[in-house]
Amino acid sequence: MAAIVLVSCNSNPKQSNEVAPLTPVKPVTITEPASCYALLKNKDKVVLHVTINDNKVTGDLAYNYFEKDRSSGTINGEMKGDTLYAVYTFMSEGKESDRQVVFLKKGDEFTEGYGKVNSATGVADLTDKSAINFDGNSVLKKTDCGKDDHGCIGLSGLSWSALKNNCIDLSATAIRLNPIEMKDKDKAPAYIIFSADQTQAELYLPENKVSVMLAQKGKEGNWSWENEDLKLIQWKGYVLKKGSLAIYGGM
Repeated sequence: MAAIVLVSCNSNPKQSNEVAPLTPVKPVTITEPASCYALLKNKDKVVLHVTINDNKVTGDLAYNYFEKDRSSGTINGEMKGDTLYAVYTFMSEGKESDRQVVFLKKGDEFTEGYGKVNSATGVADLTDKSAINFDGNSVLKKTDCGKDDHGCIGLSGLSWSALKNNCIDLSATAIRLNPIEMKDKDKAPAYIIFSADQTQAELYLPENKVSVMLAQKGKEGNWSWENEDLKLIQWKGYVLKKGSLAIYGGM
């Protein structure tokens, strides 16, 4: 009797315990040309001017809250995912100060985040990232920077100065002249700065896009600065006259 040999065939190939390597997730890289974001609410203004290059962020930041302290300075930081972590360097009481700032970016908006205030320093602590609160009370929306021909960002309160050959913050560096007439009390102020030797004055009028240069006239102790019908004199500070009419005054 012939022996019958049964051969078992395994239709399933041997399973491998090896796991295919995961494709590494490429980190998100953000690059954005110089852009401006602003919060304009009632009389409060916050302006962020940033350039993002491969997640590295540089730019300017200015806070101008109505009847509160204002500050302006530079920022340097980095985008980590959708969040900007940066150091804000600004002048305060004649001294340079630094503090951490954080903004969450969503589309064309940056929302500022806040951490718990350190009772010892009075400064918000942003080291605990899980405790940062983006409550939506300070949302900066992308907007036109309002640059002039010299690249000064009007939105940040910067104006070109021919005397300084640079962009300057008038509210921080110039003498403010307020309207004299009560009917003009809601009109924007004028500003004045002087050359180092006082022989020239640069006048900024709210209705003019560019400044007006005034030349020194008269004698020591009785100086005036003039250009056509505009005349700046020293009296209880300074008074600006247009013809015979006093239109602005201030210390």
